[in-house]
Amino acid sequence: MARRFARRRVLAALPAAGFLAACRGAAAPVPQSPPAAAEPAETQHGALPTAAPPLPTPTPAPAPHPRGTDTRLLMPGTPHETALVIHHSGAAGPAAFVLGGVHGNEPGAWLAADDIAAWQPAAGTLLVLPRANVTAIAAFVRTFDDIGDLNRLYPGDPASPLAMERMAYHILEAAREFSVSLLLDLHESWAFYAELPGTGTGALGQTITVGPGPLQSAFGQQLADRMNPLVSRREQMIVRDGTRFGRPATPVPAGQPNRGRSSLSAGGHVPGLTPVLVEMGQLDQPLARRVELHRLAARSALELLGIL
Repeated sequence: MARRFARRRVLAALPAAGFLAACRGAAAPVPQSPPAAAEPAETQHGALPTAAPPLPTPTPAPAPHPRGTDTRLLMPGTPHETALVIHHSGAAGPAAFVLGGVHGNEPGAWLAADDIAAWQPAAGTLLVLPRANVTAIAAFVRTFDDIGDLNRLYPGDPASPLAMERMAYHILEAAREFSVSLLLDLHESWAFYAELPGTGTGALGQTITVGPGPLQSAFGQQLADRMNPLVSRREQMIVRDGTRFGRPATPVPAGQPNRGRSSLSAGGHVPGLTPVLVEMGQLDQPLARRVELHRLAARSALELLGIL
């Protein structure tokens, strides 16, 4: 039998029965100016003037996908099969990927992602994977040792014996396919960072961490500035530096175990992508409020990108 992996405490106030009852083509090249007419006479030195080189044709921007929704199964036919929802607005714009359910005992994240999966973008493309680790969600545990911890296994490996390492691979493959600019990974921690700073991953509640990527320098603070006027003093979001979570400088030598990294390293594996990890605190914060705060974080991030 698989051994449960539980690093953090699960809400004691969330009875299992009550919880389960509540959950359910390319653009045309830029036209070139017509070449100047050739001079009819030679210069005084007898050499004809050299024509100016043509302007380079810019790389055309990809045409937006036709408006519509597609549901794609990741790891189909396995116990880990889960649905990726892809909404195309039909209008030009960036793509964003909202990820929930990485850990099964963080219900505010995956319940919010269930709701976000129904949102329709006004521009660009919105991808939502609400329940990335369905077996852990069903058991209401963080994860299981025999499938691995998804948030420690990026960039993933399609041949890995660990199911969540294969899932990490499929997540980043979808991000590459749709040229995703933002990976918004929703999580919950036990305690609040402001109340127990520097005490580890069990006290990261109410934080925004931005990993290496094009948006890293400003996006985290912009997101906090958008959210904080709308929440209470205790719920204020704190921006943490995610610089150190980048792609490893050197690959792991062959034959040595590769522990992998969190989603905050994804910007080093998908060109143009910036990962953002948002954590809400469980301690003395009701589940319904955490779901509401995760939705606020997602909506604020998508509005900053112009997707909503």
